[in-house]
Amino acid sequence: MPAAIVLSHDEQLRRLADGCPEAVPRAVVAGDPCLDQLHAGLAFRAAYRRALGLLPGQRLVVVSSTWGRDSVLGAPGAEVPRRALAELPADEFRVLAAVHPNAWYGHGAWQIRHWLAPLTKAGMLLPAPETETWKAALCAADFLIGDHGSLTMYGTALGIPCVLGAFNDSAVAPDSPMDRLGRLLPRLSRTVPLLPQLLHAARTQPDDPGLAALRQSVSSAPGESARRLRRLFYSRLKLPEPAHPAATRAIPVPSPGPAVPRLPHLPATLVTATVEDEPGGGVTVRIRRFPATAQRTQSRHLADAHLAADPDDPDPRWPRSADVLLVPAERGLLPDEVSGSSLARRFPGCALVAVEEAGHGCTALFGDGTRLRARWAERPAWASFAAAASAAYAWAGSGPVPLRPGARARLTVRAGDHPEAGLVEFTVP
Repeated sequence: MPAAIVLSHDEQLRRLADGCPEAVPRAVVAGDPCLDQLHAGLAFRAAYRRALGLLPGQRLVVVSSTWGRDSVLGAPGAEVPRRALAELPADEFRVLAAVHPNAWYGHGAWQIRHWLAPLTKAGMLLPAPETETWKAALCAADFLIGDHGSLTMYGTALGIPCVLGAFNDSAVAPDSPMDRLGRLLPRLSRTVPLLPQLLHAARTQPDDPGLAALRQSVSSAPGESARRLRRLFYSRLKLPEPAHPAATRAIPVPSPGPAVPRLPHLPATLVTATVEDEPGGGVTVRIRRFPATAQRTQSRHLADAHLAADPDDPDPRWPRSADVLLVPAERGLLPDEVSGSSLARRFPGCALVAVEEAGHGCTALFGDGTRLRARWAERPAWASFAAAASAAYAWAGSGPVPLRPGARARLTVRAGDHPEAGLVEFTVP
């Protein structure tokens, strides 16, 4: 028989009285120490975001999965996190998968990492189960895709906009807070793009009265769990409590996890780019980049996308189909060497070869021999020579562009709706 049955809310005490009244004398409502930690951790949101590698302006999407066939990861192919990587622009979003320890230890860490390796190679973060990184990630999160696991309830209690990627109604107690969560949160639609669903949740959930009431059902003693639990433990041990007050322990700043192998080639990327005339004059190129390996079909968000790839990528699908070939500076090739190389003959479908230069700029070599130098005059954190190359490709293909020797142009480059824009100077040698 337990010496004590610890509950987080008075509502649970009422349900215990209905189901097992003889256990009520052993029950203690002590709040939720994890939720207290999470609330305290919100003050350190910026530190957690930096530790997770988020760039300024990027938004973090946490994909939470409990264990079992009906969880988010229970679907074949890890469809929900794959879809998040495939549909959310990589310069604007990062995706983190918080997987329940039961799944890690049920299948083994090697197996989980093996199953999710295509996604981690495409940029998904996968914290180890023995760490508290999932707590730091919730404090850092902008959106949550969850299921019937407790992490979804914690995220909802923190006010994170949430969509259910899976939910097993039969696995939760009727009329419990989790049951209400399953009825209040929207279910992820397969036919509607992901980003509008997340943005709709962000617009509607903060003022939802049902969710406001649900947030109060997680703990009926917010901020008091450390004090109540210590009092319980010492009373059962028949020892006096320490004189200092009981305090909630801070969530540690995440440390780098197991290193994802760094490939010697650049990842293939599908890029949508639009050239927009500004009202007061000038031109803006708006690009959105998506990992090519996470795609399965030509979806709506990839309409008119061009493919940027490394010519030395050992997977022949990408360089053979590329519109833009990217040559990193570490290859040690100069533009003159590239223009005289066999790249054009090897990849006849390529329209532009970009050779990286200092400062994350590049020299763009077109098929007709024209050269265009792209230099970041104002370089945001997300900028790279690959982004400059895609901007050059879009600008040159947008209509009559003066690519005569000596021509100059300054263009604003934006990564989708990222708040920080860059300025690129184009010159024709």
